[in-house]
Order: sequence, then C-alpha cells, then structure tokens
Amino acid sequence: METTCSAADRSGTTLVINLTRFGDLLQCQPLIEDLYRQGQTVHLVCLDNFSSAQPLLRHVERTWPLPGARLMADMDKDWRIATALLLEFARAVRSEARPDCVVNLTTTLPARLLTGLLAGGQVDGQAEIRGFCLDAHGFGQNRGIWSTFLNSGATNRLSAPFNLADMFRMVGAPHTPAAADVQPRQRLADPPGKALVAADALLAEAPPETCGFVAMQLGASEARRQWPAHFFAEVGDRLWRDRKLCPVLLGSPAERPLAEAYAQAAQGHLVDAVGKTNLTQLAALLRRSKLLFTNDTGTMHLAAGLGVPCLAIFLATAQPCDTGPYLPGCCCLEPALPCHPCPFGRPCPNNLACVTHISPRSVESLALSWLDAGRWDAAPLDLVWREARVWLTEQDDKGFMTVRCLTEHAAADRSLWLAQQRIFWRQILDELDGAARSAATEQQSAETSQPEETTPSASAHGTKNVDGSAGASSADFAQRTATSLEQAAQLFEMLTQQGQLLGKSPKAGQLFLRNCERLQTVFDACPELRSLGAFWRELRQERGDRLDDLLELTAQLGAHFVIWRHKFIDGTSFA
Repeated sequence: METTCSAADRSGTTLVINLTRFGDLLQCQPLIEDLYRQGQTVHLVCLDNFSSAQPLLRHVERTWPLPGARLMADMDKDWRIATALLLEFARAVRSEARPDCVVNLTTTLPARLLTGLLAGGQVDGQAEIRGFCLDAHGFGQNRGIWSTFLNSGATNRLSAPFNLADMFRMVGAPHTPAAADVQPRQRLADPPGKALVAADALLAEAPPETCGFVAMQLGASEARRQWPAHFFAEVGDRLWRDRKLCPVLLGSPAERPLAEAYAQAAQGHLVDAVGKTNLTQLAALLRRSKLLFTNDTGTMHLAAGLGVPCLAIFLATAQPCDTGPYLPGCCCLEPALPCHPCPFGRPCPNNLACVTHISPRSVESLALSWLDAGRWDAAPLDLVWREARVWLTEQDDKGFMTVRCLTEHAAADRSLWLAQQRIFWRQILDELDGAARSAATEQQSAETSQPEETTPSASAHGTKNVDGSAGASSADFAQRTATSLEQAAQLFEMLTQQGQLLGKSPKAGQLFLRNCERLQTVFDACPELRSLGAFWRELRQERGDRLDDLLELTAQLGAHFVIWRHKFIDGTSFA
C-alpha cells in the first residue's frame, strides 16, 4: 500500500470498489480523475492479484487489496471463515480510510455486501453509496440511474452505445460536467525508472538496424477472441522488412504457446517478452513502442492510458463501442460479417469464421498508413472494408468516448442504430438523473434540473455518416424496428393514462400491471430494443414499491419514446 498524493487539501474521501479484471480496473482512471477534480481523496479496493497496478493509477491515495483467492478457498472450507475474513478486511479499510462515499462498480453479491460493510451504519455514520449495493432486506439495489443502466447493459452489451469507462464515470461521479476540452481523463502514471531500465534490457535483444518497435499482444481472455498468431507474424514480418520496425511480443506466462506459434511462423526479427514482465515493465515496453497491435485486452487499455496508439481487433462478442480504447485516434477493426458481434453465452454456429476473416494484408495497410502518414484513413479502405469494419475512436461534444466508422459500414443498420441509441439513451439518462438529483436535494425546480437541451422537446441530435449526410436504415430493418417502436410508444401512452386513474378505478391497477408486462414482451421480442427491455425490467423492480416514482418514470420514458418513434418512422434527420 503506497501513498501517491497528499490528501491535505481534499474536501472528502471516496472509496472506489472494482473487483473485476485488470482492464476494467484501468478503465476506472477517468472516474478517479473526475473524483479528484471534485476535490475528493480517492482510495481503491481491488483484487490482490491486480494491486500491482497501483503505481500506474494517478490520484489514488491508497490501494486496498482484497484477497479474492483466499476468500474463495475459505468459502469452500467454511463460509464462516470467509465471512470473518471479509468482516475483518472491511473494518480495517473503513477505520483507516473513513470514506464519505463508497462507489461500487462490481455487480456481484460479494461486492455488494462489501459495499454495505464499508459504508458503515448508524453507529459510526453511514457513508453515501453510489453504484451497486444491497437494500435493507438483502436484495440487490442500484444507486443512481446510470447504475441501473450499467447493470442492465452488462447482459445486453450488443446494444450498449457507451464506453465502459464513461459508464463508470457516470455511476461514480455523475455531477461532473463532461467538457470536451478536459484531456486526458484516462492518462495513467508514467512507469517508474527501474521498469524502463528493465524494458530497455529486453529491447536490447533487437538487431542494431532496428528503427523502432511495434508492440503486439497475442492473447485475449478467450481463444475465440484471439486473432491467429501466424497472422500477427505476417504483419510483424512486413513491418520489419519494409520499415525495420521490430515486433515486441507481450503477454503473460500462460500465453507462451502463442509466442512459440508466432516465432515458428515468423521469418523476421522479434523481441519475445511474453512472461518476462510485471505490470509496470509491461507499461514501460508500451511507452517504448510506436504502436500497439492487439486483441481486445487489458494491455490495450494500458496502452491507451499511456497515450500509445492502438490498432485493435475485436472478435466474437467484443465490440469497440463499449470496450474500445479510451484514447482518441485509435483504430478498431471488427469482422465485416452479419453475425458479428455474437451473443454472449451461445456457441458459434459459423465455426468461428470471424477469427480469420480479417487478413494480415488489411491490417498491414492500416498499420503502415498510420506509421507513414499519421492517418488510418490513408490506407486503401475501399479494399479493407470487404473484410473489416474500421472505426476511429473520438471524443464527442459531451466529453464521452465514441467511435466513428471510416468504411462504408457507416451506413449499415447496426451503425446507424447504435448512433441513434447513443443520442436517446444520453437524453433519457441525463433527464432521469437530473430528476433524481432534484428530488434528493429539493433545491431546484423541475425546470432547472431538466435543462432545455436534455428535455424530449429539444432532443434533435444527429446520426450522421462519415460524409456528414443523414443515414437511412434498410427497408427490412426499418419496418421491423418501426413496428416495435410504435407498439412500445402506444403502450407507454396507455400506461401514462392508466396511471392517472390508479386509486380511482378498481380495474386501472390490473390494466396498468398487464400493460407493463406487454411492454416488457415488446422490448424482449425485438433484438434492437433488448437493452431497453433490460432497463425497463430493472426500473420496475427498483421502483415497484414506490408507485409515484414508477409513474413519473413511465411518463418520462414515454415522452422520449414518442419522439423516437416519430423521428424513426418519419425518417426525420437526427442532426
């Protein structure tokens, strides 16, 4: 546990809980930055096997490693032992950190339980809770409208329009204005000097004629999300042959077979650092590289945080719009296949065709265009687009990370729909969050907490292609989606009317509940609206015991849906 900054001038202490993987931990940096800018001293609870990332995280006063493996082992032996360990850990953290606010970004039951323990109680003072926790009866509870959205989106990521790092930000620091000129939020700390020395020692293996290095991350969390090692080798050989850029292979000891497969296929020079670095040394190798060529991995997020440009391939369930690098100017590739991205938890019906669909030639052209001209679109995209959807990471006018399609797929149904969802989800969530803050503080009127730019009547934002023209969906997509939007809008209108009759008519309550279920069925039956379906389900569960809140939410959602329906069906520009 190391101290990285002084808390003397801070106005409060926020404890952030993230008990997930290395990449997700790094994606907390924008949230930590926001909290720090708010004047908060930030502490972090993470799994002990990732606590070595502490030197790379900026503005973290202290890191508290949770012994996750030991807890699981104790749970297998005797749940009472595991409980005692968790209680001891929580007491130690709470007594020393003394948080005013606890932000939990992990949806699991142990993380929710730990949140309550760290927040304290009536005896020692209850800290504010944001994110995921338990209610007084032990049921899961989401604090904040963005928490509800994040929880519902976790199982419906195929239609998730926001980068995970931005969703973390809005869960943990929702009141921070997102200004486009605030850069860089993701910036991680520079690796320490001894890590740079270790990296230079590894790079000394390169031939003397080497003109620079290109890092390559061969592995991924799943085999189906890994581009073939011999494809990496073809790209590496081309970079060495044409530019004397030496590939540097990165990865954990478990990824040694991938490094061996690369070496067996390669004809040019390489530096093999797989299994030879810790996290800070990995960061140092990235800082010495001109570019990272990678799958969707934690290494990608590390490179983005260090400001290293990424050329990333997203296979199987991975997609750039929600887990892409949090750095403007990175290039993300998806296979140009109708089945991509594939649903979670289902076997591939197409024999993993996406894994080999993008050829080394396409990747080479993109890498060389960036290395030579500093532009991804200098590549012959008219050839690349047949194999890959090419996306460029950018920051929008709200300060959120987004992706812009560089190929003809910008006009595809999925691209247009994601852009539309991004617009309307932001309007809906901003309005609901604003209403919740107003109700909590009782300091602002409804007009003040729902500014004009976020009200449904002023929600004419745009969905545009690369050339700036408004896009139009295909006839089949438009008809199917319009039917569902029309049905949902009608049901929202009925719910709003029936809600006004509750308590006045004995049948009104029955009709209201019945139409709530009908609306759920409409959402669930339409793939494009399933994220809305999950969100609606979460809201009903959260607000079911507070009818007034549920009625207000129904009216607000319904107002947005009417506009969405009109714009989509009438073909009105979203610009």
